[in-house]
Amino acid sequence: MLLKIALFAVIIFLIYMFFFKNSRKEDIQKSASKKVLEGETMVECQTCSTFISHKEAIIKDGLFYCSKECARLP
Repeated sequence: MLLKIALFAVIIFLIYMFFFKNSRKEDIQKSASKKVLEGETMVECQTCSTFISHKEAIIKDGLFYCSKECARLP
């Protein structure tokens, strides 16, 4: 009787892995790509070489600066 229960549990587990393993991989890939989108791209200030977020950077003549002071220097 115990052997039948163990065999049944193994079969149920294999069926679960077969049908749901691919959907779990897709979910992991989606969440990984979402994390990349949520992350911030860092850029380097052309004057002082400080790394700052792309969202916070000041762009002047196509170059990135960390502050208004650095943007005026060059």
